[in-house]
Amino acid sequence: MKHYSSKQNSTMNRAGRMAARAAVCLAAFIGMASPAAAQDDNRTLSVSVGELEYTVKEQPTSKTGKVLGAVIDALTEQMHREQPGYTSAVRSSVITALGSVRRFQVTDGLQVEPTDETDILIDGTINYISTTLEVQDEGHGKHTQQFYAQVGVTLNVKDADTGTVLNSQVFEINKNSWSLFNSVDSAIKKALESLRRQITKHYDYIYPYTAHILERGSEKSDKLKELYIDLGSAHGVQEGTHFAVYVIGTIGGKDTRTEIARLKVNSVEGDEVSRCKVVSGSKNIKTALDEQKRMLIISTD
Repeated sequence: MKHYSSKQNSTMNRAGRMAARAAVCLAAFIGMASPAAAQDDNRTLSVSVGELEYTVKEQPTSKTGKVLGAVIDALTEQMHREQPGYTSAVRSSVITALGSVRRFQVTDGLQVEPTDETDILIDGTINYISTTLEVQDEGHGKHTQQFYAQVGVTLNVKDADTGTVLNSQVFEINKNSWSLFNSVDSAIKKALESLRRQITKHYDYIYPYTAHILERGSEKSDKLKELYIDLGSAHGVQEGTHFAVYVIGTIGGKDTRTEIARLKVNSVEGDEVSRCKVVSGSKNIKTALDEQKRMLIISTD
C-alpha cells in the first residue's frame, strides 16, 4: 500500500493543518453514525500509537476450608486464567491492525515522539487477556484438554493537537465454535488474528475513501456496467476494493442518502484513476447520472 510522504504533509502550514485536523475530528465523530460524513480529501493520516495500559485481574480466593479451598482455587486457576505474558503480543497486534487501515500511516508512539505532522493519537487499555480450559470426555476414560482465548481492548482516538477524544471503541474477541485449540499459545494466536481484523474493519469504516465519478464506462441498454472513479494507486486503492453509491437528497433542509448501487474496483489505472464494475444497481446508477443527481461514493471494505 502506498502512502503520501511526510514531505507532502509538511507543505501545509500550521493553520492549514489545524483546519484539516478539525475536519478529521468531525469526520471521526460523525463517522460512527454515518461514514459518509468523513472528509473527502482522502489524504493519509499520520497516527501515533501510545500506551495500552493493562492491569491484571486478581484470581478469586476461596472462603472454604483450606484443603477444599486449595482444590477449588487450583481448578479455577486451571480452567480460567489471565495471561499477562501476552501483553506485548496484544499491543503488537493492535499496531499491525492499525497499520492495515487504508488511510493510516502508523508509528509506534513509545518508540518515536509524535511530531507536528501527527494527525491523531491512539491509546487505550487492554481490558483482559485470558484463556479457558475445556476438558472433553471422549469415552472409555479418555479426556482431552482444549483451550479458547478471550481478548478485550479499548482504543481511544484523540486529536493530536488538543487531546480531544474523537472516538472510543471496545473490541472483544470471545469464544467461537471454531476456537478450541490444543494449547494456550494457539488459542491466543487465533484470537489475536480476529482482533486485528475487527480493528482494521472498524477504522476503515470510520475513515473511508470518498470518490467521484470521472466518466462512464461500458453501457448496455438502460444499464451502466462500468465507470471510472478519481481514486487510484496514490490512495492505496487496490483491485477488489468495494464502494457503495448513494444518492443525496434533502428533507426539511437536511441531507439524506439512499444507497443505489455497489461498485468493485476491477483495475487501478493510475494514481487517481480506477475502473470499477457496477456489481449491483446498474440501472439505478445510470438513471441517477442521466438525471444529474447528487451522488456520494464511499469505500465499504
